[in-house]
Amino acid sequence: MPISGATYSHWLVVARDAVEPSVKGHHAGSVKALQSEVLGFLISSDWVIGEAEALGVTVSAAKVKMEFDHIRNAQFPRRREFRAFLRDSGQTVEDLLFRVKLNLLSERIQKRVVAGHHGPASQQRALSQFVKAFKAKWQAQTYCAAEYDVADCGHVEGSV
Repeated sequence: MPISGATYSHWLVVARDAVEPSVKGHHAGSVKALQSEVLGFLISSDWVIGEAEALGVTVSAAKVKMEFDHIRNAQFPRRREFRAFLRDSGQTVEDLLFRVKLNLLSERIQKRVVAGHHGPASQQRALSQFVKAFKAKWQAQTYCAAEYDVADCGHVEGSV
């Protein structure tokens, strides 16, 4: 699925706000690193959602909300602390719900991958094989314009 400019810009602001003040300058290296980080996050998020769909792994909106509420209440006992976090981080409740959904989907995919594998070594082998196949599968379906080339992008349009 294409990543819109608005989505990319939003998450770039979130990433920029997350960087410590001493690094927030417009140093070209840090800007490029943030851009790469944001694209990597958006691309891998798309991959997880696509893989969940392919495997028939789902998580209900109610489960996401319940987990979100649990995390929020544990980290921010007072509502004003949570509101301050949202303001300072540049994130929205929808952003946080998205992150919770990704985590829950990832956990469920992992459980499916290791199901039937007994012992830590067997489970680790199963996960390693899955990750290798997962990356190859989704990189083969991912295209980024050359100016957005990142390590997880897969193929870059216009390259050989």
